[in-house]
Amino acid sequence: MKKQLSILALLFIPTHLFANTLSDANPVMRNLTLNDNEILIGLGASYGTGYGENDVQPLFSLAYGVTDNLTIGPAGVRYAVWQRPEANTGWEITIDGGLMGLYESAEYDDSYALGGGLSSKYVISKDFSIGASAHYLHWNEDKRDNKTEFRGELSAMWRVNSDLTLYGSGMYRELKDFAQDNAYALSTGLIWNPSKQMDVILYFTYTDFDSLQNGYDIDAHFKRQYGLKVIYRF
Repeated sequence: MKKQLSILALLFIPTHLFANTLSDANPVMRNLTLNDNEILIGLGASYGTGYGENDVQPLFSLAYGVTDNLTIGPAGVRYAVWQRPEANTGWEITIDGGLMGLYESAEYDDSYALGGGLSSKYVISKDFSIGASAHYLHWNEDKRDNKTEFRGELSAMWRVNSDLTLYGSGMYRELKDFAQDNAYALSTGLIWNPSKQMDVILYFTYTDFDSLQNGYDIDAHFKRQYGLKVIYRF
């Protein structure tokens, strides 16, 4: 299903267009939305462990800047309602909506979440920024009662030098009609910028959300994941 969504999204992106100006190479100063006509493609892999098993999963991402304020991807849209000029410090706020989660179950078939909310970023300096987001999700179950969820997340980025940036985030999930009442997820990583167009990202994530307890397969939803992604913008 994930591959079908990604392939479908490619059909709606005019890949013959190129951005006149690329997003800032510095991830701290980079806006939450892509620039007008800018295209982002990402490839990578993650190694997941947990439940006494492990597996390697491919990663793919794709996004297109329709305008400086509006970005679309395989699973939804992001619109900047308060945009910070790229070279300036200060706040920016976006509205996000679309497909925000997918679980699979051999017994209960697919479960997917449609949701929306707000994301924000405050650039304190060219070397440090903080972020916050809040989203509401409605989980549609094929063979079980539907579920709902509220997500809140805090994050921070610190540019160590001109090529390396560290980041970290923490997410709280308030779950309704799941086996668990709540869950959390932690993530940390390193972003290397070999050029203005490219990011190489190493990351680690951990969550206490128990896929098996909640009736889902563990594919791509391990408690621990180690990943490598290469992002290219043009």
